Amino acid sequence: TECCIFHVASVFTPTEDHEQMALDNVKGAEDLINTVAKFPAGKIRVILTSSMAGVRGSGQEPKNGKWYTHEDWNTQSQLGANWGASYQWSKAQSEKKSWELAENK
Repeated sequence: TECCIFHVASVFTPTEDHEQMALDNVKGAEDLINTVAKFPAGKIRVILTSSMAGVRGSGQEPKNGKWYTHEDWNTQSQLGANWGASYQWSKAQSEKKSWELAENK
C-alpha cells in the first residue's frame, strides 16, 4: 500500500433539505470508492469510518439479541422521515454501497 485515504465525515446537521443531505453523503462515499478503483490494486487503502447509525436505527435491537456485530445493519431509518432518520439512513447506505463497490472492483 502506497497511500491510505480516510473517509471520516458525513454532513450531520439539522436541515430542511435532509433528503438531499443524505443522498450527498452516500454519493460522497460512492465517489471515493469509484475513484480509488481507478488505481492499481493494492496501491491505495481506504478506511471508511461509520457510526452506530449505520448499524441500528432508534430502538433497533441487535440481531443476536445481545450485542451489535458486523451482521447488524440499520433497517429502520427511512430517507425523508426527518433529518435524523435521513442521516442515519445515509450512514447505513454509504457503508453498504462502499462494501458493494469494493467487492466488485
